[in-house]
Amino acid sequence: MLVNFRVENFKSFKDLTEFSMESTKLKNLKESNTFEVNNISLLKSAVVYGANASGKSNFLKAMKRMKQVVINSTNIQHMKQYPHEPFLLNTMTENKNIIYEIEFILDTILYRYGFEIDKEANIIEEWLYHKKIESRAREIKLFDRKKQNISLGARFKEGKNLEDKVRTNALFLSVVAEFNGEHSLKILNWFFYSLEMLSNLKSDDFKYFSMLALEDNNYKDKIIQLIKTADVGIYNLESQKISMDEFIKLENRYNLDNNLLKHFLEDASGDKLDNEEATKVVTIHLQYDENSNVVAFKPFDLNLESEGTQRLLALSAPLILALEKGSTIIIDELDNSLHTELVEAIIKLFNSKETNPNNAQLIFTTHDTNLLNQKLFRRDQIWFTQKDIYGASELYSLVEYGTRNDLALEKNYLEGKFGATPHISTLNYEVK
Repeated sequence: MLVNFRVENFKSFKDLTEFSMESTKLKNLKESNTFEVNNISLLKSAVVYGANASGKSNFLKAMKRMKQVVINSTNIQHMKQYPHEPFLLNTMTENKNIIYEIEFILDTILYRYGFEIDKEANIIEEWLYHKKIESRAREIKLFDRKKQNISLGARFKEGKNLEDKVRTNALFLSVVAEFNGEHSLKILNWFFYSLEMLSNLKSDDFKYFSMLALEDNNYKDKIIQLIKTADVGIYNLESQKISMDEFIKLENRYNLDNNLLKHFLEDASGDKLDNEEATKVVTIHLQYDENSNVVAFKPFDLNLESEGTQRLLALSAPLILALEKGSTIIIDELDNSLHTELVEAIIKLFNSKETNPNNAQLIFTTHDTNLLNQKLFRRDQIWFTQKDIYGASELYSLVEYGTRNDLALEKNYLEGKFGATPHISTLNYEVK
């Protein structure tokens, strides 16, 4: 479970910025929208609002970039794909290092992990601490790194004799994980499997994720149930075998990551991906005769479905997998091509003890102000981004405003009382 995330000097975020999934002492929706892990109270969902270009997506990209570096830092070729992207609108920061730090709970341990990286992708500092989730437990150092000088804590024996095996542009955590270090491997797997990122791409770019869970009947039934509940006219879903050559064409067409796709499929089905064939999805619709009797089941290629249906299909497997595993899923512009009531229904899946017994977390950005409702969200679940006059983004929570539980949030937000809205004068252009 995600607890906190911090970033400094990444894209539009110039100063140290913190996002938290820890709940405050607010009493409303406590039973449904929060959960306890020993003495830590966490939120099941959070939403980020803000004007266009205010930093919403950059905030999510910061988390995604941290994940990418953690997973791929031992692979030089992969690391070359990630450019150094500091805050460029200040001479003090354009050549400055970027800092990432994250806190999360794994089993009964709270981990705090972070690193500082320079423009050459060299790791300047790196640190890992942990503590048991008990009221009197104290944080203990597992390791601390300053460039190539690595200091190991007494409880990080897995890193012993590996200090000299770390390149300047590789994370010590990732290297130790390659040697099956207990803590390191669990943390790497948490980043890979339990922190899912879906960017606001076209539906085509990730719609084939839905095929990955259809090999498992349990997941398939839940996906179909979700799709039917959404009332998009689909009766069933079926998977069709395709050759690996066709799969590779799809991968190239939709810019999919083959390794991620394979891991996702294998993780969902429990089977290894066959080297000779893969799977694609078709939707099944009912076909009627002139007397409105059902006469056939008609298969549709996904391209025949609407953009909203394609996106829902794309999201269904990751959402259900997150709910099943109790993982954290982060989605940029969840409302894109989806009706407000459908988005609200997805949020309620997470803000519910019945449908979210494993305490999965949903974090998303949106422009849909209809969701600004204190019957749906607590104030500590609502975040905003806005830019200052120097072009730097800031991230802040609605709870900082101390508003009443009965305040009309949507009305007050649109009136600019919480900031994070665009300052638009009358649009104009000269007709020649």
